[in-house]
Amino acid sequence: MRYELSPKTTLILRGPASVAVLTGEATILGAPLQPNLRQTVPQKRQLPVETQSHAQLDVVLGKSAEAFETHGSSIPESWRAAATALSTMEEGRVIILGPTDAGKSTLCTYLVNTLVQNIANLRVIDADIGQSDLGPPTTISKAAPTKPIASLPELVPDARLFIGHTSPGYVERKLIRGIQRFAAEDKSTLTIINTDGWIEDSDAIRYKSNLVSEVNPNLVLGLAIGDELQPILNGIGSLTMKVDVPNNVLKRSRPDRRSIRFDSYRKFLEDGTISRIELGEVQIITPKNLPSVTSGNLTKLRNLIVGILDLEEYLIQIGILMGIDKDAVRIYSKQLPEIRRIELGRIKISTSGKEIGFL
Repeated sequence: MRYELSPKTTLILRGPASVAVLTGEATILGAPLQPNLRQTVPQKRQLPVETQSHAQLDVVLGKSAEAFETHGSSIPESWRAAATALSTMEEGRVIILGPTDAGKSTLCTYLVNTLVQNIANLRVIDADIGQSDLGPPTTISKAAPTKPIASLPELVPDARLFIGHTSPGYVERKLIRGIQRFAAEDKSTLTIINTDGWIEDSDAIRYKSNLVSEVNPNLVLGLAIGDELQPILNGIGSLTMKVDVPNNVLKRSRPDRRSIRFDSYRKFLEDGTISRIELGEVQIITPKNLPSVTSGNLTKLRNLIVGILDLEEYLIQIGILMGIDKDAVRIYSKQLPEIRRIELGRIKISTSGKEIGFL
């Protein structure tokens, strides 16, 4: 399908879809679209394709995909102001806060694209354990952008940490410690920390306030329509800047978000096999209040997600606990290197990636 876009027009693509520039110039969140190089838009995600001059696009729409034009830019002026503020920092920490489906990952992508060419050391920490862009659910990741990107999943992480749950309320301390660890590892960098959308209740307010207090950012970007972030922003000591939710933001239902997690689990587990690992050769890390790893507890622990860790406790990959006997544990995962540590999580999933329960 050919689209003829007039100057200063945005084409919103909701996947599954793909787009290529045939003539003219177009950008996605500030990242130039290369001529005849096709950009994909995954299902349940969207990308804004903007033009400053006349352009011709080739668009392929999959089942249930959408494409519609809007006049002007999809990027709010407050985002441009935030990018300008960050460009003067060169180093420090910036936390993005906002509700679910407000555009936090989109804002993070736009900031990367406006800063990556001029900031020598730029980092992104993906701390959304339920809807992770850089790794499987239950994990946090960090990456060092080197060029403009259309979306965060294009970044290649240089480290991941296993948190073990998709809901921050169950793993608050571990999640904050993981973010602190990542933020402290990179000196003299500008680090953008993307967070989850849990903000509504008193526990969420307490968690986000503790997160800001302990990570100690130079700036907090509050992405909001009204005053939904004020209970958090009013109680923190960091400098804050409110930024607008963009028009035409993609809203996703709980089943949509569950489906996205399923696709992500599957990506990191597909073509896996079951490995038998001698208990004497590996350290089993069990979270507080979880049953110990014994054959007597197999019914409770079977299908529990696990993190396969290196000696520094960085995540190598996720797996699934499939069985235990007195001598060994059996783990379903992609091909494993030499294993030193296995950490139990709190989510049960099938080998196909479907969530089937919690501990």
